[in-house]
Amino acid sequence: MKKRILIMILAGLFCLTACEQSQDNPPTEPVTQDEQEKPDDNNSKENTGEDQEEDSKEDEKPDQDREENQGKDETTEGTTKITIYSCNDDATAFATSEVELDSLTPQAVLDALFVQGAVSADVKINSLEKSTVDGEDTILIDFNSAFASYVSSMGSAGEYYAVGSVCNTFLDAYFCDQIKITVDGATLETGHMEYSGYFGKFS
Repeated sequence: MKKRILIMILAGLFCLTACEQSQDNPPTEPVTQDEQEKPDDNNSKENTGEDQEEDSKEDEKPDQDREENQGKDETTEGTTKITIYSCNDDATAFATSEVELDSLTPQAVLDALFVQGAVSADVKINSLEKSTVDGEDTILIDFNSAFASYVSSMGSAGEYYAVGSVCNTFLDAYFCDQIKITVDGATLETGHMEYSGYFGKFS
């Protein structure tokens, strides 16, 4: 009888001990699949920041390329100042004036000559080439027939200053020593002169 009571007491103590251990160590809750797949907030924020930085860098590249390319395609930098020759009012000497061109082109020089009254509005340049002839820097310029008509309509003095204004202006603008003028590929001829050779500056 005493043994049976003792066994019952020990069994009760054993049950109490087991209950206390179970309370101290509660069972862990199972982790759901959604929680396992949920990314770490800190890592996602860091990755988002890195992606935004990379995107911003990529966005900046085209702008940088445009800035680098700007200006590479320009034929001249800044303005070009040249001297325009024309005839004075009484056709006794050359008058000069300085003008600034956005770029040095044959058409720009011709336009400036027209503004100064050195050529008529219908005069056009067919071609202009720079070359070296007998060691001299040379301009070969070909006009349309309107140039021949314009200079032929003048007296000998007016013709001299008209042709001289064109020659002097282009020689100075292109830093050349001599110039040859043709009209539609042929020699310029007027009622006063045949311009078949190379000419230096008119005085």
